[in-house]
Amino acid sequence: MSRTGKRAAGVGGLVAVLAAACLGWAVWAVASSERHVGEDARAGDARSRAVKVPCREALRFADQERLPAGARDAACVMQHGIDTLYDVRFRISKTGLDAWLADTYPDMKLDSACVEDDADRCGHLDLHPYVEGGAVALELTVRDESDGSALVHFKPFNT
Repeated sequence: MSRTGKRAAGVGGLVAVLAAACLGWAVWAVASSERHVGEDARAGDARSRAVKVPCREALRFADQERLPAGARDAACVMQHGIDTLYDVRFRISKTGLDAWLADTYPDMKLDSACVEDDADRCGHLDLHPYVEGGAVALELTVRDESDGSALVHFKPFNT
């Protein structure tokens, strides 16, 4: 075999090895990502999706005993990765929401300049001191509904 032929064979072999390595990495990446599908978010996987949790657990994270008086249709989820975020979603009358906020979080001011497109009002509150349940801050988004009620997303989280 000529010198050029040996070089071509060497380059071809190197390309084949690199292609095999890339294929092996791709197979490993897909297999390892599928392994986490369906695992409980509390296992600490930063790639975890929101999982349903009891609302009592979510509320305790913000040192709350129960939903606001008059709240209904509650659903709660938790996301856990580097941070922990709970999303407590419920419906309540606008006056009930205002009363709950005035009593529980009087320093939270709601504003109409919200990041979420479907939110009519929103607010953020840093908790000082942090609450015993683990939350260091709260976000609240409110979508006003045509029947006079409000769809609320109450989101305590830590960082």
